[in-house]
Amino acid sequence: MRGRTALVIGLTVVIAVVIQTTLFGRLRVVTPDLVMLIGILLALTRVRTEAVLAVAFLSGLIMDLLGASLIGLRAVVYTTVAYIAIRTKERAELGRVTIALWAGLLTLLGVVLILLIGTLFGQAALVGEGAVSVMILVPLANVAVAALLAPTFVRLVDRDRTALRYP
Repeated sequence: MRGRTALVIGLTVVIAVVIQTTLFGRLRVVTPDLVMLIGILLALTRVRTEAVLAVAFLSGLIMDLLGASLIGLRAVVYTTVAYIAIRTKERAELGRVTIALWAGLLTLLGVVLILLIGTLFGQAALVGEGAVSVMILVPLANVAVAALLAPTFVRLVDRDRTALRYP
């Protein structure tokens, strides 16, 4: 990974973590999981697979350290989701809508894994009356954000103005 690419990814992760923990941490309506979405969208770039997984793991670990949940929970989930994104990215590169739906399905998988693993390790705060709404609203919010920002993010990271251009 080149210096400029690493800087762009690092700044994007920092901005996403700050927005996720401050602004979206206070909102209780519809909050996308921007940090998970970065790991998903990095799979569409030309960044090496190992670097994508490392970014997903480190950003998940940062979210774990800043949150009150089990340390390592989001790191494992974000890395798993990023791995699945890398393995399935060929199915998503058909257009803006398919990328958004693909990101939404991967986000749904990530939310289900967070709830499942959190339940297994006694994180009762993760599972409650709002668990079903979280399983629906977070992926829908990520679909909207991915539809708006995926092509721009990929072009910015890859420094390729023709990346993800669809009619």
